[in-house]
Amino acid sequence: MSVQQNFFGRTAIMELLKKRVLDLKEGYRQNVALFGNRYIGKTTILRQFLANLDEEIAVVYIDVENKDFRSFLDQFVGSLLCNYSRSRKLPPYEDVALLLESVQESIPHTVSVIRKIYKDYHAKKLSTSFHGLLALPEIFTNETGRVCVLVLDEFHRLEEVTVPNAFAHLGKKIMTQKKCLYVVTSSHPQQAKKILLEKLSLLFGNFEMISVDPLDPQTSRQFIEETLQGIIIKEPLRDFLVDFTGGYPLYLHLICNELVSLSVLHGQDEVFIPALAQAVENTIFNRWGLISRHFELMVQELAAGKGNQIIPAFLMSLANDKHKADDLCAELGFKKNQVAGKINRLKEEGVIFKNGNFYYFRDKLLKYWVKYIFQPRLKDMGGDPQQRRERFHQEFQSCVENFNATSAKDLPLRIMELLYCFDNEAFDLNGRKYKLPVFREIVPWKISNEQGQSLNVIKALTNEDVWLIAVKGENVSEAEVSALLEESRKNAPKPQRHLIISLKTLDENTRLKALQERCWIWNEDEINTLLTLFNKPYISR
Repeated sequence: MSVQQNFFGRTAIMELLKKRVLDLKEGYRQNVALFGNRYIGKTTILRQFLANLDEEIAVVYIDVENKDFRSFLDQFVGSLLCNYSRSRKLPPYEDVALLLESVQESIPHTVSVIRKIYKDYHAKKLSTSFHGLLALPEIFTNETGRVCVLVLDEFHRLEEVTVPNAFAHLGKKIMTQKKCLYVVTSSHPQQAKKILLEKLSLLFGNFEMISVDPLDPQTSRQFIEETLQGIIIKEPLRDFLVDFTGGYPLYLHLICNELVSLSVLHGQDEVFIPALAQAVENTIFNRWGLISRHFELMVQELAAGKGNQIIPAFLMSLANDKHKADDLCAELGFKKNQVAGKINRLKEEGVIFKNGNFYYFRDKLLKYWVKYIFQPRLKDMGGDPQQRRERFHQEFQSCVENFNATSAKDLPLRIMELLYCFDNEAFDLNGRKYKLPVFREIVPWKISNEQGQSLNVIKALTNEDVWLIAVKGENVSEAEVSALLEESRKNAPKPQRHLIISLKTLDENTRLKALQERCWIWNEDEINTLLTLFNKPYISR
């Protein structure tokens, strides 16, 4: 696959990276940190970005994960010299010694420094060698006049290269190297941000932090259509696949590729539920399927070591919709202090996330695998493999049918079902904190004002107050906001909460009026956040 293929939905990030390179050429440097879950597409973005750089820009790319210092050293030097060799039409040898000989005449000072770095390494002067290595981009740029882009993929693992005070060395060099743009990535956002805040605190403002999120529904649909290569997949099944994968490019890519293979094998030009179930079986249900293997190895790694045997049970409880710490502890039979460390580790590893007092999987497919594949596998008492497979297919078909049934409901009904899920959770939605109560009654309501404006709303009652909720797929007008407020005054003095849910952005006058009247406003993204947290299909226009 070429770098360009299947590169969707990352235009804004790509444009920002290009701008940062242009700024670097002009003498201004703003380093970039890309954060996002594993397999969200960070490395694909980097490859696309690096592939389109000017040949006169020196590139150093290092995948920090699972590197000892010698591997780190070889990749650092090899990446720099290979990039330079290609730009000079010299042989891009894979052996560092041959590369050094090849570029000796062109960049003698850089070569001399590299030889000194290796000499220090062999003398076991690791800190000196590492310090010299980090100084190499500046030496190279001074000798060649070329600016440098240095990429550290999964940089939070830098200390694992077994060099003392690795981040301290890195921080000092970043501060002084003005002709080198640093691009760092991490699939553990919390851990990475902590490193920037604490170990690289002087550089925190020097990094522009960019979140790499799953593909949005529209882009995911385009991705599927492109990857299926003309094979028909009708809208309901396509939308199910988008929701099922959570918009993760890798999952979409692997399942769609499997669908293409099955289409060729069976001579079918349209995807139906059995074919999709088979593709999911091959990639997720089978133990050696690529996605299943990834999830299983991840859980094995998390559960290794003293005291970590509780982690699989914790993940299963969370997958079974035990979202609060008290509920999780009660389910597992442990006290909070006994599981706090495990929870923090899972958060740092990017496996689970916390929103307010609510723990959840951001990776929807991981949750599915834990609940419907991993959990039954652990509880299986030597049953028939064919029976397990049949149960999987039945369960998967139920998932598709439930998705279709839910998606067919109108918007107000789906919102009412969501409201019934609330149980005094605290959430953060786009930077604003909300406490969502238990509703004792939720009913559809029709209101109208003296000007004849009418509006269908939801009336939701707690023991203390009344919520009036306007729900529209289209814009809510200023007059409709007025009607909502007039209805509220009729119910006074009982405390009121006004909520406007609109899938389209409100016009400025309506928005200002709503905010002046202390109405809450939730848009499509915020509703989909809540739907995902409560394991319900997203809403997409």
